[in-house]
Amino acid sequence: MCGRYILTTTADELHKRFGVRVQQNIAPRWNIAPSQSSLILKRSGLETSASFAEFGLCVGPNGKRLINARAETVSKKPTFRDAFSVSRCLVPASGWYEWAGKGRPFHVQLTDSRVMAFAGLYFKSVSPSEAGQFVILTTAAEADLATVHHRSPLVLPASNWQFWLSGSEVEAEACMVPPLARYFNIYPVAPAVGDIRQDNASLVAPSVHQDTPSPADLQGDFFAS
Repeated sequence: MCGRYILTTTADELHKRFGVRVQQNIAPRWNIAPSQSSLILKRSGLETSASFAEFGLCVGPNGKRLINARAETVSKKPTFRDAFSVSRCLVPASGWYEWAGKGRPFHVQLTDSRVMAFAGLYFKSVSPSEAGQFVILTTAAEADLATVHHRSPLVLPASNWQFWLSGSEVEAEACMVPPLARYFNIYPVAPAVGDIRQDNASLVAPSVHQDTPSPADLQGDFFAS
């Protein structure tokens, strides 16, 4: 799953990577959690636009918040199939956190530390005064990623960004390929990241989990634009 992630990019990097202009100030976020607002990218006519939306979709009478959608079933589940058809988005991220058991969080980022894009679905609010909501797609984790958790966010290579945003359903389904672990650095961090009140750079500092080996750092450039 993907329930916490970071976004420490700049407007300039977003423009260079995604061709999008962001007018708002983007403060570094080191611990984005469900219900919080974060940046997403959508297709607006012939251009890609940036906006803010809440992480997680509230459903049902009790407002249960769904944060992830499984890539394997997203086109069939009633909750997600309409958004998959017409309202896909990109979720920029500089990295994400995953837990290999209680008190054993890991941080995952691209080997070149650049901003990446999760595949997401956007849900427009029924009220114009309220922000929309989004979920992040997950897929089966591969190799070293699977040593931390059996699911990982669906990280899209640059070659698939436009297919995901504006392609057909068939083209979007072709994008749902698990990311290869060799393109990521994976290392343990301190349990403080579990506290959503914490939001600072120290959360991504390497730490040591007792009796927990760190997955090997492997190299790659698949996600270069």
